[in-house]
Amino acid sequence: MLAPLPASQWNKTTAAHLLSRAAFGATPAEIDAAEKKGLSATVAELVDFKPDAANVPAPDWAHPRNIREIRMGIKAEKERGGNFKEKRREFRMMEGEEILSLRQWWLDRMLNGPAPLLEKMTLFWHGHFATSVQKVRDAYWMWLQNDTLRRNALGSFSALAKKISRDPAMMIYLDLQQSRKEHPNENWARELMELFTVGIGNYSEQDIREAARAFTGYRLDLTDQQFRYAPFQQDAGPKNFMGRTGAIKGDDVLEALVGKPACAQFIGRKLWRYFVEDEPSPQTVDRVAERIRAHKFEMRPLLREIFSSAEFYSDRAMATQIKSPVQYIVQTCKLLGTPLPPAVVSQNAMRQMGQVLFAPPNVKGWDGGKTWISTSTLYFRYNFANYLINGDAMLPGNPQTRGQGGDVGFRKAARVAEKTPRDPIDVSKLVPVELRTKPRELVDVLSQRLFQNPPSGKEIDAFTQYLEARKSDDADGAVRGLIHLMMSTPQFQLA
Repeated sequence: MLAPLPASQWNKTTAAHLLSRAAFGATPAEIDAAEKKGLSATVAELVDFKPDAANVPAPDWAHPRNIREIRMGIKAEKERGGNFKEKRREFRMMEGEEILSLRQWWLDRMLNGPAPLLEKMTLFWHGHFATSVQKVRDAYWMWLQNDTLRRNALGSFSALAKKISRDPAMMIYLDLQQSRKEHPNENWARELMELFTVGIGNYSEQDIREAARAFTGYRLDLTDQQFRYAPFQQDAGPKNFMGRTGAIKGDDVLEALVGKPACAQFIGRKLWRYFVEDEPSPQTVDRVAERIRAHKFEMRPLLREIFSSAEFYSDRAMATQIKSPVQYIVQTCKLLGTPLPPAVVSQNAMRQMGQVLFAPPNVKGWDGGKTWISTSTLYFRYNFANYLINGDAMLPGNPQTRGQGGDVGFRKAARVAEKTPRDPIDVSKLVPVELRTKPRELVDVLSQRLFQNPPSGKEIDAFTQYLEARKSDDADGAVRGLIHLMMSTPQFQLA
């Protein structure tokens, strides 16, 4: 069992911690409201969102197309000696514009949507069942997977895994649609066990071969971009998988895997790393795994228990997690009360910081933790913060990261957008006018907004001296300079 947090320990600091980890940060007013509601009510508000919260309106372009017809048209143009390369280029440009739109659409859901935990869990599953548009090459299929993850984010892991096995984007990414009874493709079967359910050491090569046979017959209909089952391509012969013998099918494989004790430990460790601490002890993993099994792999009651536990608010957990690039972008915009930057700027910021939505580096997803921070990514965080605060043009990022997760045309567009003037933030929304002549009180107000834990006395003195040295400067400019200074501290990089 996880020990519940004593009521006496619920305060502004623990409320801020919950809203940073289970959501994308919170304003001082939201933290005050959570403190007054109490732990149980705040957790319930996060976990028990309205049933229709997952019914997110799709982008206008997100509808199935007849891919077969489009490809045949390009082929026919080629055979006629026409300009098929131009048609293919136009099609790919359209796909690039759609994925750019999809990334901004999802960031907007994180920033402005009614159920932040739903989006946080959708992001978790996106990293778990990692799939990249760079191989899938279709924004509709990426949106469809995102919709599936969202609708099942806090439900049964077993049900979600079955739906992902039929997900077109995943099928393309791991070549499942190419698997035939004569030649079973083992990519999906291997990654299913290694990265999605039980982990290395808990299956054999024989299990991979038998699972690959069980998943034959999974196909995609390119006329409507949907999954279809082809029974004549299914290997219906007897199989022996993890002690089960018979005409085993794909769903049977998934049920066997979820039933293994290693699966609860594997999922529990990843969830704990995502929400609580980077290196959970074996004892903690065992306790979380026990709760997963007790809740029959249902995520909603499990998360309610985690967010109500003393372990979640321990010194090992609080203000120790490096913000992911996506968390950094969304939370920074929220705390500054500013809208997201243009889509091309958001995409480039994700690329420079190392986490491009719908383009994880590999099937393992993002490593997270300390890998988020390097000299170049930290430099870009400071640069990006200044762009949001003051509207200043951004300096060029690391050239080694500029090509990751995007088209050359969009990289050029990003550079243009980043050089386009942006209105500075309205500091009157963050700091009362009467505090402009009270440096110490102004520092306290901004510290409550930007930091989960109060800064040290030495840091407060440095921030106060910064303001006092700029008494003759433009008042708003001085406050914006202080905000940028605060956001350039190691403490602001932590959630």
